[in-house]
Amino acid sequence: MSKEFLMPELAESVVEGEIVKWLVDEGAQVQVDDPLVEVMTDKVTVELPSPYAGVLERQLAQEGDVVAVNQAIALFAEDVAKLDQELVDDGESLSLFKPAKDLVDEPVIQIKRPGTKAAVKEKVKGPFGRVLAVPAARKLARDLGLDINTIPGSGPNGRVRVDDVKAFKGQTKPAVSANKVSYISPAEYKDQETRLPVRGLRRAISNQMLASHLQTVRTLHVDEADVTNLVALRDKLRSAALKQGIKLSFLPIILKAVVMALKAFPMLNASLDEAANEIVQKHYYNLGIAVATEQGLVVPVLHEVDKKGILELAQTITELADRARENKLSPQDVKGGTFSITNIGSLGGLFSFPIINVPEAAILGVHSIKKRPVVLDDDSIVARQMLYLSLSFDHRIIDGAEAAMFTSYLIELLETPESLMLEA
Repeated sequence: MSKEFLMPELAESVVEGEIVKWLVDEGAQVQVDDPLVEVMTDKVTVELPSPYAGVLERQLAQEGDVVAVNQAIALFAEDVAKLDQELVDDGESLSLFKPAKDLVDEPVIQIKRPGTKAAVKEKVKGPFGRVLAVPAARKLARDLGLDINTIPGSGPNGRVRVDDVKAFKGQTKPAVSANKVSYISPAEYKDQETRLPVRGLRRAISNQMLASHLQTVRTLHVDEADVTNLVALRDKLRSAALKQGIKLSFLPIILKAVVMALKAFPMLNASLDEAANEIVQKHYYNLGIAVATEQGLVVPVLHEVDKKGILELAQTITELADRARENKLSPQDVKGGTFSITNIGSLGGLFSFPIINVPEAAILGVHSIKKRPVVLDDDSIVARQMLYLSLSFDHRIIDGAEAAMFTSYLIELLETPESLMLEA
Protein backbone atom coordinates (compact mmCIF):
# COMPACT_ATOMS: atom_id res chain seq x y z
CA MET A 1 0.00 0.00 0.00
CA SER A 2 1.33 3.42 -0.93
CA LYS A 3 2.29 5.91 1.78
CA GLU A 4 0.91 9.45 1.73
CA PHE A 5 2.99 12.56 2.30
CA LEU A 6 0.70 15.13 3.94
CA MET A 7 1.10 18.90 3.76
CA PRO A 8 2.80 19.61 7.11
CA GLU A 9 2.06 22.36 9.61
CA LEU A 10 4.32 25.13 8.32
CA ALA A 11 3.65 27.47 11.27
CA GLU A 12 1.17 27.88 14.08
CA SER A 13 -1.30 30.09 12.19
CA VAL A 14 -0.73 28.77 8.66
CA VAL A 15 -3.52 26.51 7.35
CA GLU A 16 -2.37 26.01 3.77
CA GLY A 17 0.57 26.34 1.41
CA GLU A 18 1.10 26.77 -2.32
CA ILE A 19 3.11 24.24 -4.29
CA VAL A 20 5.81 26.32 -5.99
CA LYS A 21 8.08 23.68 -7.50
CA TRP A 22 8.58 19.93 -7.34
CA LEU A 23 12.27 19.11 -6.89
CA VAL A 24 11.85 15.37 -7.53
CA ASP A 25 10.14 13.75 -10.52
CA GLU A 26 7.65 10.91 -10.27
CA GLY A 27 9.43 7.56 -10.23
CA ALA A 28 12.61 8.97 -8.70
CA GLN A 29 14.36 7.36 -5.73
CA VAL A 30 14.79 9.62 -2.68
CA GLN A 31 16.33 9.33 0.77
CA VAL A 32 15.01 10.66 4.06
CA ASP A 33 15.44 14.48 4.25
CA ASP A 34 16.23 14.84 0.53
CA PRO A 35 14.75 18.12 -0.83
CA LEU A 36 11.33 17.19 -2.22
CA VAL A 37 9.14 20.22 -2.93
CA GLU A 38 9.11 24.00 -2.51
CA VAL A 39 6.05 25.46 -0.76
CA MET A 40 5.22 29.16 -0.36
CA THR A 41 3.55 30.68 2.67
CA ASP A 42 3.87 34.03 4.45
CA LYS A 43 5.63 35.43 1.36
CA VAL A 44 8.60 33.07 1.72
CA THR A 45 9.40 29.77 0.07
CA VAL A 46 10.10 26.76 2.29
CA GLU A 47 11.84 23.63 0.99
CA LEU A 48 10.16 20.50 2.39
CA PRO A 49 12.36 17.42 2.84
CA SER A 50 11.21 13.90 2.08
CA PRO A 51 9.80 12.07 5.10
CA TYR A 52 10.45 8.68 3.49
CA ALA A 53 13.22 6.74 1.80
CA GLY A 54 11.88 5.14 -1.33
CA VAL A 55 10.30 5.93 -4.69
CA LEU A 56 8.13 8.99 -5.25
CA GLU A 57 5.23 7.23 -6.88
CA ARG A 58 2.93 10.13 -7.67
CA GLN A 59 2.61 13.90 -7.21
CA LEU A 60 -0.94 14.56 -6.00
CA ALA A 61 -0.67 18.36 -6.17
CA GLN A 62 0.52 20.35 -9.13
CA GLU A 63 2.69 23.47 -9.14
CA GLY A 64 0.45 26.44 -8.38
CA ASP A 65 -2.04 24.40 -6.35
CA VAL A 66 -3.00 25.67 -2.88
CA VAL A 67 -3.12 22.75 -0.46
CA ALA A 68 -4.56 22.64 3.04
CA VAL A 69 -2.53 21.37 5.99
CA ASN A 70 -2.83 17.57 6.39
CA GLN A 71 -3.93 17.10 2.77
CA ALA A 72 -1.96 14.48 0.82
CA ILE A 73 0.41 16.00 -1.76
CA ALA A 74 2.40 12.91 -2.79
CA LEU A 75 2.40 9.12 -2.71
CA PHE A 76 5.45 6.98 -2.00
CA ALA A 77 5.89 3.38 -3.03
CA GLU A 78 5.12 0.66 -0.52
CA ASP A 79 8.72 -0.08 0.48
CA VAL A 80 9.02 2.50 3.28
CA ALA A 81 8.36 0.22 6.27
CA LYS A 82 11.67 0.93 7.97
CA LEU A 83 10.90 4.64 8.38
CA ASP A 84 7.33 3.93 9.52
CA GLN A 85 8.70 1.99 12.44
CA GLU A 86 10.54 5.10 13.56
CA LEU A 87 7.37 7.23 13.67
CA VAL A 88 6.06 5.88 16.94
CA ASP A 89 5.52 8.99 19.04
CA ASP A 90 4.58 12.65 18.81
CA GLY A 91 7.71 14.05 20.45
CA GLU A 92 10.00 16.89 19.52
CA SER A 93 12.26 14.39 17.77
CA LEU A 94 9.79 14.30 14.88
CA SER A 95 10.01 18.04 14.16
CA LEU A 96 12.03 18.88 11.09
CA PHE A 97 12.43 22.47 12.25
CA LYS A 98 13.11 23.41 15.87
CA PRO A 99 12.30 26.83 17.37
CA ALA A 100 15.34 29.04 17.82
CA LYS A 101 16.03 29.81 21.47
CA ASP A 102 16.56 33.50 20.85
CA LEU A 103 13.23 34.18 19.14
CA VAL A 104 10.88 36.31 21.25
CA ASP A 105 7.08 36.24 21.05
CA GLU A 106 6.72 35.15 17.44
CA PRO A 107 5.63 32.09 15.49
CA VAL A 108 8.39 29.77 14.34
CA ILE A 109 8.35 27.35 11.45
CA GLN A 110 7.87 23.79 12.69
CA ILE A 111 7.21 21.02 10.21
CA LYS A 112 6.13 17.61 11.47
CA ARG A 113 6.54 14.41 9.54
CA PRO A 114 3.33 12.68 8.49
CA GLY A 115 2.22 9.83 10.65
CA THR A 116 2.18 11.89 13.84
CA LYS A 117 -1.02 13.02 15.46
CA ALA A 118 -1.25 16.08 17.65
CA ALA A 119 -3.13 15.72 20.90
CA VAL A 120 -6.65 17.12 20.79
CA LYS A 121 -6.78 20.20 22.98
CA GLU A 122 -9.78 21.66 24.74
CA LYS A 123 -10.94 24.84 23.10
CA VAL A 124 -9.12 27.82 24.64
CA LYS A 125 -11.17 30.70 26.03
CA GLY A 126 -10.30 34.29 26.88
CA PRO A 127 -9.85 35.62 30.42
CA PHE A 128 -13.59 36.38 30.72
CA GLY A 129 -14.71 32.95 29.54
CA ARG A 130 -15.45 34.10 25.99
CA VAL A 131 -14.68 31.76 23.14
CA LEU A 132 -11.79 32.96 20.95
CA ALA A 133 -13.02 34.59 17.73
CA VAL A 134 -11.98 37.35 15.34
CA PRO A 135 -14.16 40.49 15.68
CA ALA A 136 -15.64 40.06 12.19
CA ALA A 137 -16.75 36.51 13.09
CA ARG A 138 -18.45 37.73 16.28
CA LYS A 139 -20.35 40.38 14.35
CA LEU A 140 -21.41 37.96 11.62
CA ALA A 141 -22.61 35.45 14.22
CA ARG A 142 -24.68 38.15 15.92
CA ASP A 143 -26.14 39.28 12.59
CA LEU A 144 -27.11 35.70 11.76
CA GLY A 145 -28.54 35.03 15.22
CA LEU A 146 -25.97 32.31 15.98
CA ASP A 147 -24.37 31.43 19.32
CA ILE A 148 -20.61 31.91 18.77
CA ASN A 149 -19.91 29.44 21.60
CA THR A 150 -21.40 26.58 19.56
CA ILE A 151 -19.37 27.23 16.40
CA PRO A 152 -16.23 25.09 15.86
CA GLY A 153 -13.18 27.25 15.13
CA SER A 154 -10.49 26.42 12.58
CA GLY A 155 -7.98 29.06 13.72
CA PRO A 156 -5.13 28.82 16.24
CA ASN A 157 -6.34 27.48 19.61
CA GLY A 158 -9.78 26.97 18.08
CA ARG A 159 -10.28 30.63 17.19
CA VAL A 160 -13.51 31.12 15.26
CA ARG A 161 -13.08 32.74 11.84
CA VAL A 162 -15.59 34.26 9.42
CA ASP A 163 -15.58 31.15 7.22
CA ASP A 164 -16.34 29.01 10.29
CA VAL A 165 -19.49 31.06 10.98
CA LYS A 166 -20.60 30.82 7.35
CA ALA A 167 -19.95 27.09 7.30
CA PHE A 168 -21.86 26.57 10.56
CA LYS A 169 -24.81 28.52 9.18
CA GLY A 170 -24.93 26.38 6.06
CA GLN A 171 -23.63 23.19 7.72
CA THR A 172 -20.99 22.92 5.03
CA LYS A 173 -17.21 22.79 5.20
CA PRO A 174 -15.48 26.16 4.75
CA ALA A 175 -14.12 26.53 1.24
CA VAL A 176 -11.22 28.64 0.01
CA SER A 177 -13.55 30.27 -2.51
CA ALA A 178 -16.28 31.09 0.03
CA ASN A 179 -17.77 34.59 -0.21
CA LYS A 180 -15.64 35.57 -3.18
CA VAL A 181 -16.90 37.63 -6.09
CA SER A 182 -16.88 36.10 -9.55
CA TYR A 183 -16.54 38.51 -12.47
CA ILE A 184 -18.49 37.56 -15.59
CA SER A 185 -16.94 39.09 -18.67
CA PRO A 186 -19.24 40.53 -21.36
CA ALA A 187 -19.01 38.12 -24.28
CA GLU A 188 -18.01 40.80 -26.77
CA TYR A 189 -14.97 41.82 -24.67
CA LYS A 190 -13.57 38.44 -23.57
CA ASP A 191 -10.95 38.42 -26.33
CA GLN A 192 -9.70 41.82 -25.07
CA GLU A 193 -8.99 40.66 -21.50
CA THR A 194 -6.00 38.99 -19.86
CA ARG A 195 -6.59 36.82 -16.79
CA LEU A 196 -3.71 36.37 -14.37
CA PRO A 197 -3.91 33.65 -11.68
CA VAL A 198 -3.63 34.96 -8.12
CA ARG A 199 -0.76 32.75 -7.01
CA GLY A 200 2.46 32.82 -5.07
CA LEU A 201 3.44 36.19 -3.64
CA ARG A 202 0.39 37.98 -5.03
CA ARG A 203 -1.88 35.54 -3.20
CA ALA A 204 0.12 35.96 0.05
CA ILE A 205 -0.17 39.75 -0.27
CA SER A 206 -3.91 39.47 -0.85
CA ASN A 207 -4.37 37.35 2.27
CA GLN A 208 -2.27 39.71 4.41
CA MET A 209 -4.20 42.75 3.20
CA LEU A 210 -7.52 41.06 4.02
CA ALA A 211 -6.24 40.11 7.47
CA SER A 212 -5.23 43.73 8.10
CA HIS A 213 -8.68 44.93 7.05
CA LEU A 214 -10.51 42.45 9.30
CA GLN A 215 -8.22 42.52 12.34
CA THR A 216 -7.43 46.23 12.84
CA VAL A 217 -9.31 49.49 13.31
CA ARG A 218 -7.14 51.52 10.96
CA THR A 219 -6.83 55.30 11.39
CA LEU A 220 -4.57 57.81 9.61
CA HIS A 221 -2.51 60.72 10.94
CA VAL A 222 -0.56 62.94 8.51
CA ASP A 223 2.04 65.62 9.26
CA GLU A 224 5.06 67.21 7.59
CA ALA A 225 8.67 67.77 8.60
CA ASP A 226 11.19 70.39 7.55
CA VAL A 227 14.15 68.12 6.80
CA THR A 228 16.48 70.77 5.38
CA ASN A 229 19.07 70.01 8.06
CA LEU A 230 18.67 66.26 7.49
CA VAL A 231 19.38 66.68 3.79
CA ALA A 232 22.54 68.67 4.62
CA LEU A 233 23.69 66.01 7.10
CA ARG A 234 23.16 63.16 4.65
CA ASP A 235 25.12 65.07 2.00
CA LYS A 236 28.04 65.42 4.42
CA LEU A 237 28.02 61.73 5.36
CA ARG A 238 27.43 60.32 1.88
CA SER A 239 31.00 60.69 0.61
CA ALA A 240 32.44 59.07 3.75
CA ALA A 241 30.00 56.17 3.35
CA LEU A 242 30.94 55.70 -0.31
CA LYS A 243 34.59 55.29 0.69
CA GLN A 244 33.46 52.22 2.65
CA GLY A 245 31.46 50.94 -0.30
CA ILE A 246 28.10 51.88 1.24
CA LYS A 247 25.41 53.92 -0.49
CA LEU A 248 23.78 56.07 2.20
CA SER A 249 20.12 56.97 1.72
CA PHE A 250 17.85 58.84 4.12
CA LEU A 251 16.19 55.63 5.28
CA PRO A 252 18.84 54.42 7.80
CA ILE A 253 18.80 57.84 9.49
CA ILE A 254 15.00 57.80 9.58
CA LEU A 255 15.10 54.31 11.12
CA LYS A 256 17.25 55.56 14.01
CA ALA A 257 14.82 58.43 14.58
CA VAL A 258 11.86 56.03 14.52
CA VAL A 259 13.48 53.83 17.19
CA MET A 260 13.98 56.83 19.47
CA ALA A 261 10.35 57.81 18.98
CA LEU A 262 9.17 54.23 19.66
CA LYS A 263 11.13 54.22 22.91
CA ALA A 264 9.39 57.44 23.93
CA PHE A 265 5.94 56.12 22.90
CA PRO A 266 5.99 52.34 23.49
CA MET A 267 2.35 51.79 22.53
CA LEU A 268 3.41 52.28 18.91
CA ASN A 269 5.74 49.27 19.28
CA ALA A 270 3.03 46.89 20.47
CA SER A 271 0.42 44.37 19.40
CA LEU A 272 -2.91 43.17 20.74
CA ASP A 273 -3.21 39.64 22.17
CA GLU A 274 -6.94 39.11 21.82
CA ALA A 275 -6.84 35.66 23.44
CA ALA A 276 -5.32 37.02 26.65
CA ASN A 277 -7.06 40.41 26.34
CA GLU A 278 -3.66 42.11 26.71
CA ILE A 279 -1.62 44.72 24.87
CA VAL A 280 1.93 43.45 24.38
CA GLN A 281 4.52 46.23 24.51
CA LYS A 282 7.78 45.12 22.89
CA HIS A 283 11.09 46.40 24.15
CA TYR A 284 12.97 45.19 21.10
CA TYR A 285 12.94 47.08 17.83
CA ASN A 286 12.57 44.99 14.68
CA LEU A 287 11.51 47.27 11.84
CA GLY A 288 9.91 45.97 8.67
CA ILE A 289 10.85 47.72 5.43
CA ALA A 290 8.47 47.43 2.48
CA VAL A 291 10.32 46.42 -0.70
CA ALA A 292 8.76 46.43 -4.17
CA THR A 293 9.74 43.42 -6.27
CA GLU A 294 8.68 42.18 -9.71
CA GLN A 295 6.42 39.64 -7.99
CA GLY A 296 4.89 42.10 -5.52
CA LEU A 297 5.48 43.84 -2.21
CA VAL A 298 7.39 42.07 0.57
CA VAL A 299 8.36 43.33 4.02
CA PRO A 300 11.72 42.00 5.23
CA VAL A 301 12.57 42.78 8.84
CA LEU A 302 15.67 44.51 10.20
CA HIS A 303 16.20 43.00 13.64
CA GLU A 304 17.46 45.00 16.63
CA VAL A 305 17.71 48.31 14.81
CA ASP A 306 18.49 50.06 18.10
CA LYS A 307 21.77 48.12 18.34
CA LYS A 308 23.04 48.98 14.85
CA GLY A 309 24.81 52.08 13.56
CA ILE A 310 23.63 54.08 10.56
CA LEU A 311 26.18 52.62 8.13
CA GLU A 312 25.46 49.06 9.32
CA LEU A 313 21.77 49.68 8.78
CA ALA A 314 22.43 51.02 5.29
CA GLN A 315 24.37 47.85 4.44
CA THR A 316 21.69 45.58 5.92
CA ILE A 317 18.89 47.38 4.06
CA THR A 318 20.70 46.89 0.77
CA GLU A 319 21.33 43.20 1.45
CA LEU A 320 17.74 42.50 2.51
CA ALA A 321 16.31 44.40 -0.45
CA ASP A 322 18.55 42.47 -2.86
CA ARG A 323 17.48 39.13 -1.36
CA ALA A 324 13.83 40.20 -1.57
CA ARG A 325 14.12 41.07 -5.27
CA GLU A 326 15.92 37.77 -5.94
CA ASN A 327 13.25 35.80 -4.03
CA LYS A 328 15.88 34.55 -1.57
CA LEU A 329 14.41 35.70 1.73
CA SER A 330 14.39 33.16 4.55
CA PRO A 331 11.44 32.73 6.95
CA GLN A 332 13.46 34.54 9.63
CA ASP A 333 13.86 37.53 7.27
CA VAL A 334 10.11 38.26 7.42
CA LYS A 335 9.35 37.30 11.04
CA GLY A 336 9.36 39.19 14.31
CA GLY A 337 8.55 42.70 13.09
CA THR A 338 7.34 45.20 15.69
CA PHE A 339 6.76 48.28 13.48
CA SER A 340 6.92 48.83 9.70
CA ILE A 341 7.97 51.60 7.34
CA THR A 342 6.97 51.98 3.71
CA ASN A 343 9.22 54.35 1.78
CA ILE A 344 7.29 55.32 -1.35
CA GLY A 345 8.86 58.73 -1.88
CA SER A 346 10.54 57.73 -5.12
CA LEU A 347 7.16 56.86 -6.65
CA GLY A 348 5.67 60.32 -6.11
CA GLY A 349 2.38 61.32 -4.57
CA LEU A 350 1.61 63.67 -1.71
CA PHE A 351 0.82 61.16 1.05
CA SER A 352 -0.84 57.75 1.44
CA PHE A 353 -2.84 55.55 3.83
CA PRO A 354 -0.48 52.58 4.45
CA ILE A 355 -1.92 49.16 5.35
CA ILE A 356 -0.94 47.97 8.83
CA ASN A 357 1.20 44.83 8.78
CA VAL A 358 -0.75 42.78 11.34
CA PRO A 359 -0.22 41.97 14.16
CA GLU A 360 1.77 45.21 14.47
CA ALA A 361 0.04 48.31 15.83
CA ALA A 362 1.23 50.88 13.27
CA ILE A 363 3.07 51.58 10.02
CA LEU A 364 4.78 54.78 8.86
CA GLY A 365 4.63 56.03 5.29
CA VAL A 366 7.67 58.11 4.29
CA HIS A 367 7.17 60.22 1.18
CA SER A 368 9.30 62.24 -1.19
CA ILE A 369 11.41 65.15 0.01
CA LYS A 370 10.55 68.23 -2.03
CA LYS A 371 11.33 71.93 -1.86
CA ARG A 372 8.22 73.86 -0.88
CA PRO A 373 7.63 77.47 0.21
CA VAL A 374 7.45 77.81 3.99
CA VAL A 375 6.38 80.85 6.03
CA LEU A 376 8.85 81.47 8.87
CA ASP A 377 8.15 83.11 12.22
CA ASP A 378 9.18 86.50 10.85
CA ASP A 379 6.64 86.11 8.00
CA SER A 380 9.37 85.65 5.41
CA ILE A 381 8.78 82.95 2.78
CA VAL A 382 11.66 80.61 1.98
CA ALA A 383 12.15 77.36 0.13
CA ARG A 384 12.70 74.42 2.51
CA GLN A 385 13.12 70.66 2.06
CA MET A 386 9.79 69.25 3.24
CA LEU A 387 8.71 65.67 3.94
CA TYR A 388 5.18 64.30 4.44
CA LEU A 389 4.72 61.45 6.93
CA SER A 390 1.63 59.20 7.02
CA LEU A 391 1.06 57.16 10.17
CA SER A 392 -1.53 54.38 10.03
CA PHE A 393 -2.35 52.99 13.46
CA ASP A 394 -4.73 50.55 15.12
CA HIS A 395 -7.10 52.72 17.14
CA ARG A 396 -7.85 49.82 19.50
CA ILE A 397 -4.30 50.12 20.83
CA ILE A 398 -3.25 53.70 20.11
CA ASP A 399 -5.23 56.86 20.80
CA GLY A 400 -5.21 59.70 18.29
CA ALA A 401 -3.43 62.04 20.69
CA GLU A 402 -0.64 59.52 21.24
CA ALA A 403 -0.24 59.00 17.49
CA ALA A 404 0.02 62.77 17.02
CA MET A 405 2.60 63.11 19.81
CA PHE A 406 4.66 60.24 18.39
CA THR A 407 4.68 61.88 14.97
CA SER A 408 5.53 65.29 16.41
CA TYR A 409 8.47 63.86 18.34
CA LEU A 410 9.67 62.01 15.24
CA ILE A 411 9.49 65.26 13.29
CA GLU A 412 11.49 67.02 15.99
CA LEU A 413 14.22 64.38 15.67
CA LEU A 414 14.28 64.62 11.87
CA GLU A 415 14.42 68.41 11.94
CA THR A 416 17.34 68.35 14.39
CA PRO A 417 19.23 65.23 13.20
CA GLU A 418 22.19 65.95 15.48
CA SER A 419 19.91 64.81 18.33
CA LEU A 420 20.19 61.27 16.97
CA MET A 421 23.75 61.25 18.24
CA LEU A 422 22.34 61.25 21.77
CA GLU A 423 20.62 57.88 21.40
CA ALA A 424 21.49 55.51 24.24
